[in-house]
Amino acid sequence: MEQGSEKRTTSLIQGGMSLMPRNTIKPALQDLAKRNAELYEKYGRPLEKEHKGKFVAISEEGKVIIDPNDVQAAQKAIEEFGASRFAFYKIGFKAVKF
Repeated sequence: MEQGSEKRTTSLIQGGMSLMPRNTIKPALQDLAKRNAELYEKYGRPLEKEHKGKFVAISEEGKVIIDPNDVQAAQKAIEEFGASRFAFYKIGFKAVKF
């Protein structure tokens, strides 16, 4: 590599669906986190009283899938919305631990 030239590396994000230069990953992930938080506030938070502790997948269009089993909720969401096309939360909790 020539001296002074910019080092270009790529990384896989979004389940291997796209290649992005490394310097754009952080902003892309920040945008994704912001979008997911907005989806939860709008569509997930109203579910807390009735469904706390269950898992919710929220599509970009606001459709929701609720299931007490995290794996089943994720599988249903992938089938219906497509991989990486939804926010995923445990209702009433700030983060899901795996």
